[in-house]
Amino acid sequence: MMDGKDLEQNGREVVDGPAGTPVGGTGSALLRKRLVAAGLVFILLVATGIGLRIARREKPDVQTGAGAVPVEVMAVERGEVKRIVNLTGRVAPQVEVNIIPKIPGRIRSISVDVGDRVRRGQVLAKIDDAELVTALHNAEAGLAVAEANARASAAALEDARRNLERMKQLYAAGAISLQQLEQAQLNYDRAAAGVAEAQVRQGQAAVEAARVQLANTVLTSPIDGVVTARFADPGALAGTTQPILTVAVIDQVQVQVSVTGDDINKLKIGQEVPVEVAAAGQQDFNGKITSLSPAADARSKMYPIEIAIPNPDHVLKPGMFAKVKLTTEIRGDAVRVPVEALIDKDGRKVVYVVDKGRARERRVETGIADEMYVEIRSGLRPGEMVVITGQEFLTGGAAVTVTGSAGKGAKS
Repeated sequence: MMDGKDLEQNGREVVDGPAGTPVGGTGSALLRKRLVAAGLVFILLVATGIGLRIARREKPDVQTGAGAVPVEVMAVERGEVKRIVNLTGRVAPQVEVNIIPKIPGRIRSISVDVGDRVRRGQVLAKIDDAELVTALHNAEAGLAVAEANARASAAALEDARRNLERMKQLYAAGAISLQQLEQAQLNYDRAAAGVAEAQVRQGQAAVEAARVQLANTVLTSPIDGVVTARFADPGALAGTTQPILTVAVIDQVQVQVSVTGDDINKLKIGQEVPVEVAAAGQQDFNGKITSLSPAADARSKMYPIEIAIPNPDHVLKPGMFAKVKLTTEIRGDAVRVPVEALIDKDGRKVVYVVDKGRARERRVETGIADEMYVEIRSGLRPGEMVVITGQEFLTGGAAVTVTGSAGKGAKS
């Protein structure tokens, strides 16, 4: 015996009391543990059974027909179906002009900034003109000299003419030789050659060129529009290849997209086109086709088209992304069903038709489709009831319960 506690061979625990009577044993403890474990297993099985019954009520067993599938239906009808091509493009100004100096020089001033409205002919910037003013003064001085020479030449010409007349008379009288007469004729011809007049014309051209160069130092707007970009500041050197400002007309903007050869001949000038520009809000903008390219782009093999959109409040900004919805075909009296009624099943287009409380799978041939409806070329008749919600739980012949319906002739 070990200090009042011993383990007997039958596994019972014996505690020596005053009379040596057993107080407890391992058998009763194991029994209690087994009862607790059995109770837990029972509770788990009950909970699992309840959960399965709830799941069966929430999703009917369509394979065995144990419960009817709740569905919504809609009557097949005739109506308009459009074929819509969704394209993306960028908003661009109706007209955009880069203001580039015609002569190089240091920028003296820029009188406008981005966002300013400008008028045609308004001064936008000036290039330093000190050297050109000097060049103009020199050209004017040269012209003055040429004009003075021309006046002197005119007087000399008159003298040469008078001398020639006199020498002719003297020669006729035999008072002078032929050589003297010829010399008088040569002097007259030289005076009449017009060298001075040519110098005047040359001087006038030089003055005009200097004035044009001076005028080129003043940069004006060629259009009524808005300044959309500014690339330089006063004091910077301006060249003749880089713009210092950009002016654009954005009271009307345009979006350019490209379509395939199959679609280009289905469009027409003036056709209205809904355009969505997310950056400008959720509303659609109404545009019109203004240009249809007669030839495909050499690289993309697509046909560019332009869509004009009124923009009086300048909500549409150049560079914004635009989604264009082009209607390329319209069927005005097509047999149609909602797009959600159609299911692609193993490469086949099918719908479910409700007939006498059962879902009947029907293969259909489709035509064009828009965002709401799809054209049915064969397989359905107007008035038949097609399932529009709940069809993902259906198989052919499954029992259904109609919980809602729409369309002409629909019955609940």
